[in-house]
Amino acid sequence: MLNAAQKIEKSCREKDIWVDVKVHNLWEGAAITGEGYSVIIEMFPYFENMACPVISGKPFITLIGARDLVKRIVELLESEV
Repeated sequence: MLNAAQKIEKSCREKDIWVDVKVHNLWEGAAITGEGYSVIIEMFPYFENMACPVISGKPFITLIGARDLVKRIVELLESEV
């Protein structure tokens, strides 16, 4: 996940988008409500009915489609600015 976080941060910086990327493990998931988050990227299906969009982060595990996913995340964050 740290590699994914770094890719997201780098891509956002290139677009002048300020982000605060937080990496949580699944055990902390129950405490996350989505409030104050712009997007949640989950590695395993877990989050439902969040206050923000939830995106599958599986491409970060398989590396298939990871670039497209970063692009999609940046576009989502860009639309909030």
